Amino acid sequence: MQGWLDHVDHDYLIRHGRRERFESKLAWTEHRPRRLEQTRGNQEITTDLARIDIADWLAAPSPPAPEDGEPYPTPAEQVTALAEHMTRGAWREIVTELDRAAPDPTGVKRDLTNHVWCDLFIGLVQAIEMTRRGFDSIPNKVKALILGSALQADRPHVTEAVVGLIVDKAWHGIQAAAFAGAPLLDLISNEEALRALRILALFICPAPAQHPAIRRHALKPLGEDVTKILTDQTKTRLAELFTDWRSASEIPPSA
Repeated sequence: MQGWLDHVDHDYLIRHGRRERFESKLAWTEHRPRRLEQTRGNQEITTDLARIDIADWLAAPSPPAPEDGEPYPTPAEQVTALAEHMTRGAWREIVTELDRAAPDPTGVKRDLTNHVWCDLFIGLVQAIEMTRRGFDSIPNKVKALILGSALQADRPHVTEAVVGLIVDKAWHGIQAAAFAGAPLLDLISNEEALRALRILALFICPAPAQHPAIRRHALKPLGEDVTKILTDQTKTRLAELFTDWRSASEIPPSA
């Protein structure tokens, strides 16, 4: 995740150069009109190009604040503040308590790299969308979503106790960020908070192309965002490579 956040701060030419390197690796069919080959490599490259779109959007200058208004954090500042409180701050607390929560802390840390963090962020998105009211019920919904993830079976050391610890610390991090003035503001109604969580879910995910929940609950909504975060070219390619990006009328009968 830090690598993508750092990418936001890079000069445009550096970001553009990275985009061109990804573009050069795409595999195309030989017949005309050329189409992207249906390969895992193309899926991975295209989701990375979507992350570059997001970095470009975050790096774009924000409108000037009104002269008589309070300075308003930019989307990049919002995402960074949330990342700082939920990962670095929460992680320090989690590490100190893992010995108590799990008999094999090393195994837990290894399993946490198997999409646990992106499941956490996307679980928060889903829980907030489902709840909107009942602020205190959100952590329990997130725990249930992570434990019910299709990927949970491959994380034997991430027990219910470990999930409880991680979610409680992360939720505390969200509240700390809100109290610190980051515009997570009102988590129940603020779309900016959901947008920031979706961006972080994508930035922290080790392989969005292999994580359907991330594509469905983070990438797709960002592609539909009124602020036009993803380019039309990226959205077209995603629809070509992933059936969950197409409407029912766009999916061929053989799909």
